Amino acid sequence: MVRAAGKEDGNLKFAVPLADGLTVEAVFYGSGTLCVSTQAGCALGCPFCASGRKGFFRNLHFSEMISQLAGAGRDGCRVRRITLSGIGEPLLNWENVQAFLTFCRRQELPVSVTTVGRPLPLLQEMLNMDHNGVMVSIHAGTAATHRRLIPRGPDFNDLWRMLNRCVPQMSRRRRRQIGINYLLLEGINDHPAEIRQLASRMESLPEATLHLLECNPMPDRPFRSPGGEARQEIFDYLASRLTNVRRGNRWRKQAEGGCGTLLAAGPRASVPAACEERNHLL
Repeated sequence: MVRAAGKEDGNLKFAVPLADGLTVEAVFYGSGTLCVSTQAGCALGCPFCASGRKGFFRNLHFSEMISQLAGAGRDGCRVRRITLSGIGEPLLNWENVQAFLTFCRRQELPVSVTTVGRPLPLLQEMLNMDHNGVMVSIHAGTAATHRRLIPRGPDFNDLWRMLNRCVPQMSRRRRRQIGINYLLLEGINDHPAEIRQLASRMESLPEATLHLLECNPMPDRPFRSPGGEARQEIFDYLASRLTNVRRGNRWRKQAEGGCGTLLAAGPRASVPAACEERNHLL
């Protein structure tokens, strides 16, 4: 268990050992949110994220997701809400994620889900389920940048077509629970033309929230966010065109447990047949 250095109210990151020798990480934010991992490793290959650096091991059983919640409770964490934003892509472990969501509803724990949106039919299903928010990570205003940053994600234009078709049909309350994540990366997706394209895309979803996130630097990753003045200029421009623009909260910008920093470790396990079949969707 590692507490963020110098933060009395910082993140509490902890390792969760699995029966086959693998280990995944989860993190409790000081705000009362538990960030849960859904897979051991990740197959999406996003170059800025540490969670997939060793590739994909296997899906987590829903009981292994529950064990992350139980472990946080044993360590004295008062979990008020859960976000499926840890290691892995929730939609690629759909059956177990559904079972975990059912468990959390019975415990009256609100759950939000972060996803790149692949496979798209499951994203559409997720949008219409009982949840506390769906955050779609796009990190791009153009298809070319999207392919670079999320190489095994959904087709960028197909993703937006689906969102533009489905979100307006949802209730106003549901529409306000949709978020778009945009991780600002210096020299990659912070150019004015890219940001203008992002704003134009977002204008079709006026009640969704755009979350501007900062990159948590990793020793073996060259990525970083632009400086504070540049970030402020981007925020001001987007806020002038969009209704709902937010910066990432401080809990997710810490070295211990911040977004993109969680790791899976241990002996490489054989991937169950169900996981192999699901990965064909990639």
